[in-house]
Amino acid sequence: MGQRFTAFQIWATLVVMTVPIAFLEVPKRQLKTLGNNAWIAVALSLLFGFLIYSMYLFIIRRSQTPFPAMLEEHFGPMVGRCLQVFYFLSELLIAAFGIRLFVEFAETNVLQGTPISVHITILLLVCFSALKAGLTTFIKTFEIVAVLGALVTVLILTMAFSQPLDLENLLPISNLNLKNLAIATASTSIIISRGFIILVLGRLAEDWAGLRRAVAAALFTYVLLITWAVLLVTVIFGSTFAEMRSFPPFAIVQVINIGGFIQNIDIIFIGVWIMGMFATTTGSWFIGLISLQQALRLENYRFLAAPTALIIGGVSIAMAENILEVHILSEILIPLFYAVVLFLIPFVMFIRILLKPGDSIQPTQSIPVQNMD
Repeated sequence: MGQRFTAFQIWATLVVMTVPIAFLEVPKRQLKTLGNNAWIAVALSLLFGFLIYSMYLFIIRRSQTPFPAMLEEHFGPMVGRCLQVFYFLSELLIAAFGIRLFVEFAETNVLQGTPISVHITILLLVCFSALKAGLTTFIKTFEIVAVLGALVTVLILTMAFSQPLDLENLLPISNLNLKNLAIATASTSIIISRGFIILVLGRLAEDWAGLRRAVAAALFTYVLLITWAVLLVTVIFGSTFAEMRSFPPFAIVQVINIGGFIQNIDIIFIGVWIMGMFATTTGSWFIGLISLQQALRLENYRFLAAPTALIIGGVSIAMAENILEVHILSEILIPLFYAVVLFLIPFVMFIRILLKPGDSIQPTQSIPVQNMD
Protein backbone atom coordinates (compact mmCIF):
# COMPACT_ATOMS: atom_id res chain seq x y z
CA MET A 1 0.00 0.00 0.00
CA GLY A 2 2.28 2.73 -1.26
CA GLN A 3 -0.44 5.30 -1.92
CA ARG A 4 -0.79 8.29 0.37
CA PHE A 5 -3.62 10.80 0.46
CA THR A 6 -3.46 14.50 1.21
CA ALA A 7 -5.68 16.26 3.72
CA PHE A 8 -7.52 17.90 0.83
CA GLN A 9 -8.28 14.54 -0.78
CA ILE A 10 -9.63 13.20 2.50
CA TRP A 11 -11.79 16.32 2.97
CA ALA A 12 -13.16 15.89 -0.54
CA THR A 13 -13.90 12.21 0.03
CA LEU A 14 -15.77 12.86 3.28
CA VAL A 15 -17.78 15.66 1.67
CA VAL A 16 -18.92 13.59 -1.31
CA MET A 17 -19.79 10.66 0.97
CA THR A 18 -22.10 12.75 3.18
CA VAL A 19 -23.40 15.96 1.58
CA PRO A 20 -25.06 14.70 -1.65
CA ILE A 21 -27.15 12.05 0.11
CA ALA A 22 -27.94 14.46 2.97
CA PHE A 23 -29.39 17.04 0.58
CA LEU A 24 -31.84 14.42 -0.66
CA GLU A 25 -32.72 12.95 2.75
CA VAL A 26 -32.29 15.41 5.60
CA PRO A 27 -34.49 18.45 4.77
CA LYS A 28 -37.63 16.41 4.05
CA ARG A 29 -37.10 14.27 7.15
CA GLN A 30 -36.46 17.17 9.53
CA LEU A 31 -39.25 19.38 8.19
CA LYS A 32 -41.67 16.51 8.71
CA THR A 33 -40.45 15.95 12.27
CA LEU A 34 -39.82 19.50 13.53
CA GLY A 35 -41.51 21.84 11.06
CA ASN A 36 -40.14 25.37 11.33
CA ASN A 37 -37.54 24.23 13.88
CA ALA A 38 -35.92 21.74 11.50
CA TRP A 39 -32.72 23.78 11.17
CA ILE A 40 -31.99 23.38 14.90
CA ALA A 41 -31.56 19.62 14.57
CA VAL A 42 -29.11 20.08 11.70
CA ALA A 43 -27.07 22.63 13.66
CA LEU A 44 -26.95 20.32 16.69
CA SER A 45 -25.56 17.54 14.53
CA LEU A 46 -22.25 19.43 14.64
CA LEU A 47 -21.70 18.17 18.20
CA PHE A 48 -22.69 14.58 17.49
CA GLY A 49 -20.78 14.55 14.23
CA PHE A 50 -17.71 15.65 16.17
CA LEU A 51 -18.18 12.70 18.55
CA ILE A 52 -18.62 10.24 15.67
CA TYR A 53 -15.51 11.43 13.85
CA SER A 54 -13.54 11.53 17.12
CA MET A 55 -14.42 7.86 17.64
CA TYR A 56 -13.26 7.02 14.12
CA LEU A 57 -9.99 8.90 14.63
CA PHE A 58 -9.37 7.14 17.93
CA ILE A 59 -9.86 3.75 16.26
CA ILE A 60 -7.45 4.72 13.47
CA ARG A 61 -4.87 5.97 15.97
CA ARG A 62 -5.00 2.73 17.96
CA SER A 63 -5.00 0.40 14.95
CA GLN A 64 -2.05 -0.95 13.03
CA THR A 65 -4.08 -1.83 9.94
CA PRO A 66 -6.71 0.02 7.88
CA PHE A 67 -10.31 -1.08 7.50
CA PRO A 68 -11.36 -3.84 6.80
CA ALA A 69 -8.25 -5.62 8.15
CA MET A 70 -8.73 -3.77 11.46
CA LEU A 71 -11.84 -5.89 12.07
CA GLU A 72 -9.57 -8.92 12.39
CA GLU A 73 -7.12 -6.93 14.49
CA HIS A 74 -9.72 -5.97 17.11
CA PHE A 75 -12.31 -8.77 16.90
CA GLY A 76 -10.06 -11.72 16.09
CA PRO A 77 -9.70 -13.63 12.80
CA MET A 78 -12.99 -15.56 12.85
CA VAL A 79 -15.34 -12.77 13.96
CA GLY A 80 -13.37 -10.23 11.96
CA ARG A 81 -13.75 -12.11 8.69
CA CYS A 82 -17.46 -12.68 9.34
CA LEU A 83 -17.83 -8.94 9.87
CA GLN A 84 -15.97 -8.29 6.64
CA VAL A 85 -18.55 -10.35 4.74
CA PHE A 86 -21.29 -8.49 6.62
CA TYR A 87 -19.81 -5.15 5.55
CA PHE A 88 -19.58 -6.38 1.98
CA LEU A 89 -23.33 -6.99 1.93
CA SER A 90 -24.14 -3.86 3.95
CA GLU A 91 -22.17 -1.47 1.77
CA LEU A 92 -23.75 -2.90 -1.37
CA LEU A 93 -27.15 -2.22 0.19
CA ILE A 94 -26.10 1.32 1.12
CA ALA A 95 -24.92 1.90 -2.46
CA ALA A 96 -28.18 0.48 -3.84
CA PHE A 97 -30.28 2.75 -1.63
CA GLY A 98 -28.28 5.83 -2.59
CA ILE A 99 -28.78 5.07 -6.26
CA ARG A 100 -32.51 4.48 -5.83
CA LEU A 101 -32.99 7.69 -3.85
CA PHE A 102 -31.25 9.74 -6.52
CA VAL A 103 -33.11 7.99 -9.33
CA GLU A 104 -36.44 8.83 -7.65
CA PHE A 105 -35.30 12.44 -7.40
CA ALA A 106 -34.38 12.56 -11.09
CA GLU A 107 -37.54 10.70 -12.13
CA THR A 108 -39.78 13.00 -10.09
CA ASN A 109 -38.23 16.33 -11.04
CA VAL A 110 -36.43 16.06 -14.35
CA LEU A 111 -36.76 12.94 -16.47
CA GLN A 112 -40.32 11.82 -15.92
CA GLY A 113 -41.30 8.67 -17.74
CA THR A 114 -37.81 7.24 -18.14
CA PRO A 115 -37.64 3.71 -16.69
CA ILE A 116 -35.69 3.66 -13.44
CA SER A 117 -33.66 0.74 -14.77
CA VAL A 118 -32.15 3.08 -17.38
CA HIS A 119 -31.03 5.62 -14.75
CA ILE A 120 -29.63 2.88 -12.53
CA THR A 121 -27.73 1.20 -15.37
CA ILE A 122 -26.08 4.44 -16.50
CA LEU A 123 -25.00 5.41 -12.98
CA LEU A 124 -23.66 1.91 -12.30
CA LEU A 125 -21.64 1.96 -15.52
CA VAL A 126 -19.95 5.22 -14.54
CA CYS A 127 -19.19 3.96 -11.02
CA PHE A 128 -17.97 0.65 -12.45
CA SER A 129 -15.47 2.51 -14.64
CA ALA A 130 -14.18 4.43 -11.63
CA LEU A 131 -13.69 1.25 -9.60
CA LYS A 132 -11.81 -0.40 -12.44
CA ALA A 133 -9.50 2.63 -12.56
CA GLY A 134 -8.53 2.12 -8.91
CA LEU A 135 -8.60 3.92 -5.57
CA THR A 136 -5.98 6.56 -6.32
CA THR A 137 -7.69 7.55 -9.55
CA PHE A 138 -11.24 7.88 -8.28
CA ILE A 139 -10.12 9.73 -5.14
CA LYS A 140 -8.65 12.35 -7.49
CA THR A 141 -12.02 12.66 -9.22
CA PHE A 142 -13.62 13.15 -5.80
CA GLU A 143 -11.52 16.31 -5.43
CA ILE A 144 -13.10 17.79 -8.56
CA VAL A 145 -16.59 16.68 -7.57
CA ALA A 146 -16.30 18.09 -4.03
CA VAL A 147 -14.91 21.48 -5.07
CA LEU A 148 -17.30 21.96 -7.98
CA GLY A 149 -20.25 20.70 -5.96
CA ALA A 150 -19.51 22.92 -2.97
CA LEU A 151 -19.00 26.03 -5.13
CA VAL A 152 -22.17 25.48 -7.16
CA THR A 153 -24.21 24.71 -4.04
CA VAL A 154 -22.99 27.86 -2.29
CA LEU A 155 -23.73 29.89 -5.43
CA ILE A 156 -27.26 28.51 -5.71
CA LEU A 157 -28.00 29.03 -2.01
CA THR A 158 -26.65 32.58 -2.27
CA MET A 159 -28.82 33.36 -5.31
CA ALA A 160 -31.83 32.13 -3.32
CA PHE A 161 -31.57 35.29 -1.20
CA SER A 162 -33.01 37.11 -4.22
CA GLN A 163 -36.39 35.59 -3.31
CA PRO A 164 -38.74 37.10 -0.70
CA LEU A 165 -37.70 35.82 2.73
CA ASP A 166 -40.14 35.62 5.62
CA LEU A 167 -38.17 35.24 8.85
CA GLU A 168 -41.41 34.75 10.76
CA ASN A 169 -41.55 31.28 9.21
CA LEU A 170 -38.85 30.33 11.73
CA LEU A 171 -41.17 31.11 14.64
CA PRO A 172 -42.25 30.03 17.17
CA ILE A 173 -39.29 28.24 18.66
CA SER A 174 -41.11 27.84 21.98
CA ASN A 175 -43.23 24.95 20.68
CA LEU A 176 -40.15 22.77 20.22
CA ASN A 177 -40.80 19.15 21.16
CA LEU A 178 -37.66 17.78 22.83
CA LYS A 179 -38.43 14.18 21.89
CA ASN A 180 -38.82 15.11 18.23
CA LEU A 181 -35.69 17.24 18.45
CA ALA A 182 -33.70 14.28 19.76
CA ILE A 183 -35.02 12.00 17.00
CA ALA A 184 -34.35 14.59 14.30
CA THR A 185 -30.85 15.35 15.58
CA ALA A 186 -30.00 11.65 15.71
CA SER A 187 -31.29 11.02 12.17
CA THR A 188 -29.28 13.98 10.86
CA SER A 189 -26.13 13.04 12.74
CA ILE A 190 -26.20 9.43 11.59
CA ILE A 191 -25.76 10.59 7.98
CA ILE A 192 -22.35 11.88 9.07
CA SER A 193 -21.39 8.28 9.81
CA ARG A 194 -21.30 7.75 6.04
CA GLY A 195 -17.86 9.26 6.50
CA PHE A 196 -17.02 5.73 7.69
CA ILE A 197 -14.65 5.56 4.70
CA ILE A 198 -12.18 7.48 6.89
CA LEU A 199 -11.41 4.13 8.55
CA VAL A 200 -10.09 2.99 5.16
CA LEU A 201 -8.16 6.15 4.31
CA GLY A 202 -7.03 7.25 7.76
CA ARG A 203 -3.88 5.16 7.91
CA LEU A 204 -3.08 6.16 4.34
CA ALA A 205 -3.08 9.89 5.17
CA GLU A 206 0.14 11.82 4.68
CA ASP A 207 0.13 13.16 8.23
CA TRP A 208 -2.03 12.93 11.35
CA ALA A 209 -2.50 16.69 11.82
CA GLY A 210 -3.69 17.03 8.23
CA LEU A 211 -6.12 14.16 8.75
CA ARG A 212 -7.71 15.86 11.74
CA ARG A 213 -8.00 19.17 9.88
CA ALA A 214 -9.63 17.40 6.95
CA VAL A 215 -12.18 15.69 9.18
CA ALA A 216 -13.04 18.95 10.98
CA ALA A 217 -13.39 20.82 7.69
CA ALA A 218 -15.61 18.11 6.21
CA LEU A 219 -17.88 18.15 9.26
CA PHE A 220 -18.15 21.95 9.16
CA THR A 221 -18.91 21.84 5.42
CA TYR A 222 -21.70 19.31 5.97
CA VAL A 223 -23.38 21.21 8.82
CA LEU A 224 -23.03 24.61 7.11
CA LEU A 225 -24.51 23.56 3.76
CA ILE A 226 -27.37 21.46 5.15
CA THR A 227 -28.34 24.04 7.82
CA TRP A 228 -28.23 26.79 5.20
CA ALA A 229 -30.44 24.79 2.84
CA VAL A 230 -33.03 23.93 5.52
CA LEU A 231 -33.16 27.55 6.72
CA LEU A 232 -33.71 28.86 3.20
CA VAL A 233 -36.41 26.32 2.43
CA THR A 234 -38.21 27.35 5.63
CA VAL A 235 -37.99 31.13 5.22
CA ILE A 236 -38.89 31.05 1.51
CA PHE A 237 -41.73 28.52 1.49
CA GLY A 238 -42.69 27.89 5.10
CA SER A 239 -42.36 24.51 6.75
CA THR A 240 -45.85 23.27 5.81
CA PHE A 241 -45.42 23.82 2.07
CA ALA A 242 -41.82 22.63 2.07
CA GLU A 243 -42.76 19.42 3.88
CA MET A 244 -45.15 18.58 1.05
CA ARG A 245 -42.31 18.51 -1.47
CA SER A 246 -40.54 15.21 -2.08
CA PHE A 247 -37.15 16.96 -2.21
CA PRO A 248 -37.54 20.44 -0.62
CA PRO A 249 -34.09 21.89 -1.55
CA PHE A 250 -34.88 21.43 -5.24
CA ALA A 251 -37.77 23.88 -4.81
CA ILE A 252 -35.18 26.59 -4.10
CA VAL A 253 -33.50 25.92 -7.44
CA GLN A 254 -36.80 26.06 -9.30
CA VAL A 255 -37.85 29.49 -7.99
CA ILE A 256 -34.54 31.33 -8.52
CA ASN A 257 -35.12 34.18 -10.94
CA ILE A 258 -32.76 37.14 -10.91
CA GLY A 259 -33.95 39.90 -13.23
CA GLY A 260 -35.40 37.39 -15.66
CA PHE A 261 -31.85 36.61 -16.72
CA ILE A 262 -30.74 33.93 -14.26
CA GLN A 263 -33.46 31.32 -14.12
CA ASN A 264 -34.20 27.71 -15.06
CA ILE A 265 -30.92 26.54 -13.54
CA ASP A 266 -32.37 23.14 -12.65
CA ILE A 267 -30.06 21.37 -15.07
CA ILE A 268 -26.97 22.79 -13.32
CA PHE A 269 -28.16 21.46 -9.98
CA ILE A 270 -28.98 18.08 -11.50
CA GLY A 271 -25.57 17.89 -13.17
CA VAL A 272 -23.74 18.59 -9.93
CA TRP A 273 -25.83 16.08 -8.01
CA ILE A 274 -25.25 13.39 -10.62
CA MET A 275 -21.53 13.82 -9.96
CA GLY A 276 -22.15 13.75 -6.22
CA MET A 277 -24.16 10.54 -6.37
CA PHE A 278 -21.53 8.98 -8.61
CA ALA A 279 -18.94 9.70 -5.93
CA THR A 280 -20.94 8.52 -2.92
CA THR A 281 -22.02 5.34 -4.72
CA THR A 282 -18.47 4.59 -5.81
CA GLY A 283 -17.22 5.08 -2.25
CA SER A 284 -19.77 2.73 -0.68
CA TRP A 285 -19.30 0.15 -3.42
CA PHE A 286 -15.53 0.28 -2.95
CA ILE A 287 -15.79 -0.37 0.80
CA GLY A 288 -17.98 -3.38 0.08
CA LEU A 289 -15.56 -4.81 -2.46
CA ILE A 290 -12.43 -4.46 -0.34
CA SER A 291 -14.29 -6.01 2.60
CA LEU A 292 -14.96 -9.17 0.59
CA GLN A 293 -11.45 -9.04 -0.84
CA GLN A 294 -9.97 -9.05 2.67
CA ALA A 295 -12.31 -11.77 3.92
CA LEU A 296 -11.49 -14.12 1.02
CA ARG A 297 -7.82 -13.08 0.79
CA LEU A 298 -8.15 -12.06 -2.85
CA GLU A 299 -5.28 -10.32 -4.61
CA ASN A 300 -7.56 -7.79 -6.33
CA TYR A 301 -11.08 -6.45 -5.86
CA ARG A 302 -11.65 -5.09 -9.35
CA PHE A 303 -12.99 -8.29 -10.90
CA LEU A 304 -15.74 -8.26 -8.23
CA ALA A 305 -17.17 -5.02 -9.63
CA ALA A 306 -19.02 -6.65 -12.55
CA PRO A 307 -20.99 -9.32 -10.65
CA THR A 308 -21.74 -7.00 -7.74
CA ALA A 309 -23.06 -4.37 -10.17
CA LEU A 310 -25.87 -6.80 -10.98
CA ILE A 311 -26.59 -7.23 -7.27
CA ILE A 312 -26.68 -3.48 -6.62
CA GLY A 313 -28.88 -2.84 -9.65
CA GLY A 314 -31.31 -5.62 -8.76
CA VAL A 315 -31.58 -4.59 -5.11
CA SER A 316 -32.00 -0.94 -6.06
CA ILE A 317 -34.97 -1.78 -8.28
CA ALA A 318 -36.55 -4.30 -5.91
CA MET A 319 -36.25 -2.38 -2.64
CA ALA A 320 -39.27 -0.15 -3.28
CA GLU A 321 -42.29 0.03 -5.55
CA ASN A 322 -42.58 3.82 -5.63
CA ILE A 323 -41.30 7.06 -4.16
CA LEU A 324 -43.50 6.74 -1.05
CA GLU A 325 -41.80 3.49 -0.13
CA VAL A 326 -38.41 5.08 -0.78
CA HIS A 327 -39.27 7.86 1.68
CA ILE A 328 -40.35 5.29 4.27
CA LEU A 329 -36.99 3.58 3.89
CA SER A 330 -35.23 6.94 4.14
CA GLU A 331 -37.08 8.06 7.26
CA ILE A 332 -37.12 4.85 9.30
CA LEU A 333 -35.21 1.79 8.13
CA ILE A 334 -32.10 3.27 6.53
CA PRO A 335 -31.18 5.52 9.51
CA LEU A 336 -31.44 2.46 11.78
CA PHE A 337 -29.31 0.48 9.36
CA TYR A 338 -26.69 3.25 9.28
CA ALA A 339 -26.73 3.28 13.08
CA VAL A 340 -25.90 -0.43 13.29
CA VAL A 341 -23.39 -0.69 10.43
CA LEU A 342 -21.63 2.65 10.55
CA PHE A 343 -21.89 3.55 14.24
CA LEU A 344 -22.72 0.63 16.56
CA ILE A 345 -20.10 -1.84 15.29
CA PRO A 346 -17.33 0.81 15.26
CA PHE A 347 -18.50 1.82 18.76
CA VAL A 348 -18.07 -1.77 19.97
CA MET A 349 -14.61 -1.74 18.40
CA PHE A 350 -13.91 1.57 20.17
CA ILE A 351 -14.94 0.06 23.53
CA ARG A 352 -12.83 -3.06 22.94
CA ILE A 353 -9.80 -0.88 22.24
CA LEU A 354 -10.42 1.15 25.41
CA LEU A 355 -10.71 -1.95 27.58
CA LYS A 356 -7.92 -3.89 25.92
CA PRO A 357 -4.47 -3.66 27.56
CA GLY A 358 -1.79 -2.40 25.21
CA ASP A 359 0.10 -5.68 25.22
CA SER A 360 -2.92 -7.76 24.25
CA ILE A 361 -3.67 -6.11 20.93
CA GLN A 362 -4.30 -8.74 18.25
CA PRO A 363 -0.97 -9.38 16.49
CA THR A 364 -1.07 -7.85 13.03
CA GLN A 365 1.82 -9.77 11.51
CA SER A 366 -0.55 -12.65 10.76
CA ILE A 367 -3.17 -10.39 9.11
CA PRO A 368 -2.44 -10.05 5.38
CA VAL A 369 -3.63 -6.59 4.34
CA GLN A 370 -4.79 -6.87 0.75
CA ASN A 371 -3.85 -4.34 -1.93
CA MET A 372 -6.66 -1.77 -2.12
CA ASP A 373 -5.55 0.13 -5.24
